[in-house]
Amino acid sequence: MYRAVHADRAGRVLVTDHPALAFDGARLAPLTDATPLPPDTPLIPIEREALAAERSGRPRRLGAGRLAAAALLPPGHLRTHLPAYLDAPDRADLAPRPYAAVAADEEGRLVAAGVLLDRDPTHDAAAYPRAEIAARVSDALRAAPGDRLVRQLARCAREYGCRGAANAFYGRWECALPVAAPANETPPDAVAPHRDGEAEAREPAAFHPSAEEIARAATAHVAAGGTILAFGRACEGEPLLAARVIEDAIGRIRARTRAGTVHLETNGSATQALRRLAGAGLDSITIRITSARARTYEAFHGPRDYRFHDVRATLRLAAELRLAIGLLVLVLPGVFDRQDEQEALVGLAAELPAGSTLLLRDLHADPLRALAIAGDGEGAIGVADAVERLRERLPHLRVGAFVRPLARI
Repeated sequence: MYRAVHADRAGRVLVTDHPALAFDGARLAPLTDATPLPPDTPLIPIEREALAAERSGRPRRLGAGRLAAAALLPPGHLRTHLPAYLDAPDRADLAPRPYAAVAADEEGRLVAAGVLLDRDPTHDAAAYPRAEIAARVSDALRAAPGDRLVRQLARCAREYGCRGAANAFYGRWECALPVAAPANETPPDAVAPHRDGEAEAREPAAFHPSAEEIARAATAHVAAGGTILAFGRACEGEPLLAARVIEDAIGRIRARTRAGTVHLETNGSATQALRRLAGAGLDSITIRITSARARTYEAFHGPRDYRFHDVRATLRLAAELRLAIGLLVLVLPGVFDRQDEQEALVGLAAELPAGSTLLLRDLHADPLRALAIAGDGEGAIGVADAVERLRERLPHLRVGAFVRPLARI
């Protein structure tokens, strides 16, 4: 039996003698399946009253001063259950985060409701020691004091912990290339579909880099050993709305080097813009969705000047252009695993070429408020079971959490 934990107002996490309760997005039930808490996983209090289970399994309130606790699982994990707590309708939305249920085993060791989908050393926290990053950033700023893009990447790496920005100072893996793109989504306050599970949402870049500045940073990155040049970070708006500068930058990059994968993460809202980028030399694309059902998608994303059918058209165009494709689904228990949501996702993903990737990451949200926005749907089957069914029904796809450096198909 797992035991319930809660947090006090000082942020301490305390273990109770009551059975742990969790919420699968449809019902409250005792937590029966969990994984040891990964090292360095943040545990945070939620400003809501915690619930535990009676011996009978029925919910039990723990008291107004006993706050729910949540784990923020590291990249590669997918939560299966949400924390059990009472909502407070008179209070503001919780900050959108990937809250996962947490409990304690019989020895008092903490566990979390989640499954490991994927391992990737490029996303391990140990690969990003703060002191080392600070030293590398300082060296780069001294070497290029007038480079505006280097200054922006330095800020993102040091102040915001962006791993894609930090990689630029190591010459390794994926390098973020910010372009200060505008947004064309207005999601509800309870949902943040732009967040990617690696970092908090960020303020827009303070400047609009030129194509030459982007190309200079990109070619330096691959010359040092980097593998992915990535447009479309979680901190920005929609990169397809900045297609002109990205098209120019890709052309300059490819005129200087064929090394590295030029990658785009996007909401897929502008088909013709994608065609232009592919013509310039784009290699791979990840299209980010919260749902494959138009109603749910549009409720969560709040699209402006596009609709879900535009996203489908962009996916089809990416396949026609023979780009390497990732379909990134942001997962909320109780929505992702509904029967109707699963059928729609299978129908959409079945159109992807063999060798494409179905990426699954946690949706950042106020869980209860986001579930209310999604509205009713057909019965949920549980996140873990839903993932296994997707693997069975979509054998031509890789199901994981991370983009791999791929060339065009």
